[in-house]
Amino acid sequence: MRSIVKGLLIILILLAIALPFASDNPDGLEATMEKVHLEESPVYSAPLDYGETWGQSLIMGAIGITLVFGAVYGLGKLVKGA
Repeated sequence: MRSIVKGLLIILILLAIALPFASDNPDGLEATMEKVHLEESPVYSAPLDYGETWGQSLIMGAIGITLVFGAVYGLGKLVKGA
């Protein structure tokens, strides 16, 4: 368990270092939608935003990493027990 915590801390440190280098440009789908003048009509609206500042983005990234890790870890334990 101690190595898992160390690994998560390393991932969070790398996230903090890499965030300033993230692109502000839209991804391929968003760029294409802008080119053909389509507007997005979301069926689902995310409860949280990515954040506007470095600190907000770091917190949202940490929450996302923790949620995904928890889900995968739980599924791994479930499969291993089956």
